Amino acid sequence: MDNFLWGVAAGVLGVAALAFFAFTMFRRGPLTFQIDGFYTHVADGDVGPLIRDVQADVPDAAVCRLDDRMSCSIRDAVQCHNEAGRPDCDVLLLSGGGQWGAFGAGLFDTLSRNSGNELALGGVGVITGISTGSLQALMLMVALDPKQTPDMRRFALERLVWGYAPERESDVVRRTGLIGVPLFGSAAGTRRLRQRIIEALMPGGDERLIEAIGQSSIEAFAGFVEAERGVFRYADIKELVNAAPTAAAAAEALAAATMASSAMPVFHQQLRVAGSDGEALALYDGGVRRSVFFDRAMAAVDREVREQMKGHALAKIAGGATQAAIAQDYEDTAPTVYVVRNGPTVRKRDAAFNTSSGPLKNGQRGYDLLVNESEIGAIAGLRLNNPYGRIMLTSADRYDTFPSDVGENFKDDEMFKPAFMARLRDLGRHKAERPEGPWWPLSRIEQV
Repeated sequence: MDNFLWGVAAGVLGVAALAFFAFTMFRRGPLTFQIDGFYTHVADGDVGPLIRDVQADVPDAAVCRLDDRMSCSIRDAVQCHNEAGRPDCDVLLLSGGGQWGAFGAGLFDTLSRNSGNELALGGVGVITGISTGSLQALMLMVALDPKQTPDMRRFALERLVWGYAPERESDVVRRTGLIGVPLFGSAAGTRRLRQRIIEALMPGGDERLIEAIGQSSIEAFAGFVEAERGVFRYADIKELVNAAPTAAAAAEALAAATMASSAMPVFHQQLRVAGSDGEALALYDGGVRRSVFFDRAMAAVDREVREQMKGHALAKIAGGATQAAIAQDYEDTAPTVYVVRNGPTVRKRDAAFNTSSGPLKNGQRGYDLLVNESEIGAIAGLRLNNPYGRIMLTSADRYDTFPSDVGENFKDDEMFKPAFMARLRDLGRHKAERPEGPWWPLSRIEQV
């Protein structure tokens, strides 16, 4: 009997040792970037007046800052919009969505091809991007820059489309699935994504795109949430490029910023960026915590518009102008805000959730609900911070019903399914070419 018990104990210890060996061998450690001076070009985002009111009783709640780079960029955009003889200086907000970013790639590529001068959207002065939107922002800084040559804008868009047209999922991530999370620490490793971003920016070592990003007339910012403090932050894309000693170093810095914005906890390998002081901070996807980057940009637009309106709005009120006339004055003063929702705005019905369950299905459902609700709530919330300005939206809705024979209109648990991404790129083309165009306006606040 004693020998039997000793045998059982030895077997248990052997299994435990094997499990520990497998855990240490296969578990993905954090993907770490060493970028000197990285945090010099990163700012804490202002949560905006509405959230500050909610956090009024928090002793150490964030204090509003009005002098950071993004506020200054938006102020310049508003002033540019209202300067005689100048083109509009509009704002472009790019949402998260992972592989759904193929929709935005197809949209801007088609708008560019049909424009006559490779300029998909004129007058953009500021771009903000979350997750996949931050990756798009890198190329669109060049593709939407009127100071670049048409050939250079076309080159940037070709790299954007290439980034969202992998031949196989393994070109982007090493997906082991939710079932592998206990062993690997995440559903996918992202080292290949790092390589793909750098190859998109510097194909074959070509430095032209890096130089064009650094010289762009468009300001762009990539948002993310820092895990330790739970604080929303954003990186200045042009500053990261222009402070880097070489083009290769700049590409690494851009990969760090955009991957910080894309590193969804549990689903993606943990990511850390170490600055000059050697401290490695864990960074998580900005979209997870509601896309407050949208709110942040809108609050800045509203503040600058009201400052611009102050004199003539008071005169109109004194003269008996109607609220509608003042609202129109606001719209005329504010730059147009374009929003790309890289994904659908409603979750596709799945009857299986009523008949089956389990930790993996429930985890996937929770992820879907969290991301969809956070993105949609953030887009709807734009109106609260910008009550009357023109806000134009497009989304990847109708991806499964629009007329197309390209790729496939369904996916399972793939993170980057080439055939599905091909259909999404074709959806972008379809919406760009349909008679009513890809954009529709959000209602003014008094119409809600």
